Amino acid sequence: MISRTRREYRRGEHLSLSVILRDPPICVGRVGLRGLDWSHRCVESLSYWIDPKHWSHGYATEASWYLCDAAFRRLAMRRITSSALEENRASLAVHQRLGFVREGRAREAIWVAGKCMDMVLFGLLDRELPPWETVSRRIARGESRRSPVGVLRRPARPRPRR
Repeated sequence: MISRTRREYRRGEHLSLSVILRDPPICVGRVGLRGLDWSHRCVESLSYWIDPKHWSHGYATEASWYLCDAAFRRLAMRRITSSALEENRASLAVHQRLGFVREGRAREAIWVAGKCMDMVLFGLLDRELPPWETVSRRIARGESRRSPVGVLRRPARPRPRR
């Protein structure tokens, strides 16, 4: 994964950052922008991962906000696309706090724990990202914050029926 990320970064297709706490200075996750489309000024996917021991502190929202802000202001992107499992309420809340607009659903898009699950599709335009002060108040109030729906494990491949 690291070598792939480095190759994509060198080609200008991916930007990934570590989420590091100030005190103590430990890495608790990462955020990334994958599929940077320079001709259309769009980002194919926002992603974030936070160590489950550090969930419910607003780290995914804060790090994602800074990355989206950089994409819009420094990289001059105009649109960021993202998705989340429909059952992952915590991830849906991150998107809501950041101002993402729900644009659709990909039905039975992914296998998780032996079953097909739907993905919710989101989009964010450069003019829709709320100011940091608004987002930080949403985090402090716990707005849209719900407990994460558990750790997702890669399911075993389904066996073909005979």
